Amino acid sequence: MTESIRLFRGPFGHVSLLNVGGNLVTHAHPEAHIVIWLAGAPGRMTVGERTIRPERGVAIGINSFEPHNHVFSEGEVPGQFLAFYIDMDWLRSRRGLPMGADAFHCPDIPLDGWMAANIEALTARLMSIDEDYGLIAYELERFIDHVLDTAEATRPKNRACRGALTGRDYRIRKAIALMEANVGERICFDQVARSVGLSRPHFFARFKEQMGVTPNVYWNTLRIAEALRCLQSTDETLITVACHLGFSTQGNFSRFFREHTGVPPTVYRSAANEGPRPLTDDAGRRLPAVYCR
Repeated sequence: MTESIRLFRGPFGHVSLLNVGGNLVTHAHPEAHIVIWLAGAPGRMTVGERTIRPERGVAIGINSFEPHNHVFSEGEVPGQFLAFYIDMDWLRSRRGLPMGADAFHCPDIPLDGWMAANIEALTARLMSIDEDYGLIAYELERFIDHVLDTAEATRPKNRACRGALTGRDYRIRKAIALMEANVGERICFDQVARSVGLSRPHFFARFKEQMGVTPNVYWNTLRIAEALRCLQSTDETLITVACHLGFSTQGNFSRFFREHTGVPPTVYRSAANEGPRPLTDDAGRRLPAVYCR
């Protein structure tokens, strides 16, 4: 199956219809993440400390900044997946989710008859160039709501949503600020640890405790977010984007991007330019959308 991606951006975040190109390394997203297997080899996913094989009638829910990977056996042709990336501000506003609370208490979310049947229709609409933007956005948001309702209904009664940390260590906040300010530089975690007054082992342990991911995974999350921004909103060449993110060669950047997203940056950029998107006037008001081709 040829690697490809179809993108749709809406108020909720974005969704991709993805033919995966190979294994995805351990990574994370700032968004809540829902993955649904559609066709081909499902592979195996590790979400947090749980290993799951995607299957029919099940969605996989991944919390914001929860580490996960996706691997395929030798000789398997990676399959097609529907992947939702749900903006946490949208989610908190729509669902009343407390700041810092998890959207999913476990990654396995059963899809009932309506949701399972609706996946095929959603997939077809995402592939169409004639569908109305507003209608697709409405249907996607309705589907997301149903998945979140099911996830919440299966939460054990004695297990409430995990609330926000009472207070994040100021040293970790400082480390995050340093990482965000220098996303285009080569990182040295020994230097970061020293700059916040911690030994390297203490820094790594404290960061993982506070953020749920290692500093390496968090750093790569920032780099991928910046790469996506550049590919979507600029005409910079791939070598320029690679240099901007501290890569010595375009090939290293392309490999890094593919291992984190499932497709090469050229394929992602093409999909970002072709996908449906809302249009706005000079005052920022949304206009009826068309497909950009």
